[in-house]
Amino acid sequence: MTSPPARPRQAFGAAAAWMSGALVYLIFEAIAVKAFRPHYSYAHNLISDLGMPSRASALAWLMNTAFCLQGTLFLVGAILAVRAIGARRARAFLTLAAVNAVGNILIAIFHSGPAAQADRTAWVHATGAVLAIVGGNAAILAGSCTIGGPPWHRRISAGVAALGLLSFMMFVVESSGAGVQLMPPAVWERCSVYSITAWQMFAAIWLFTRSRLCRPA
Repeated sequence: MTSPPARPRQAFGAAAAWMSGALVYLIFEAIAVKAFRPHYSYAHNLISDLGMPSRASALAWLMNTAFCLQGTLFLVGAILAVRAIGARRARAFLTLAAVNAVGNILIAIFHSGPAAQADRTAWVHATGAVLAIVGGNAAILAGSCTIGGPPWHRRISAGVAALGLLSFMMFVVESSGAGVQLMPPAVWERCSVYSITAWQMFAAIWLFTRSRLCRPA
């Protein structure tokens, strides 16, 4: 599908939701990093460390808010994008976007760390991470076909999703103690998450452009 969106207002809404979700997530994460004590390393600390309530993570609530907003706005953007395009075969895209949203909410509610291990809820957090990361990157693949766009748009989307899924696979392999260590696991984890936020901004810019092109003169 290469034609511009049929409903510019909903296309603009989808772009706003995706861009807002990505920017809010990255900004809130950066603020939480600054408040982390004694020091937080993007290369060696996991993202979940920021959301675990503790003396080290003084703004855990802010990071957990970022998880919820990101997941919710990713789903809202997907719904509006499908309505803007008038896509009929959007079930896979919307389902995967909903999976991502559920995963992010689970991450925000159930935390990792010693307390979670004691309460036996760590598996819920791990499940949420899988749903958010795999669901989000898979949604990119489905979304690139659903919302259409020129071939270069679909190729970039597929490349971003492939990078995210491969990064998550490497994160799982290295975290399992298999003896493979190409990069710190935290780097792989961030690549698998940032691929989603990067695509949101990329798709938002494209949808915003389409919405302007199809406005009545």
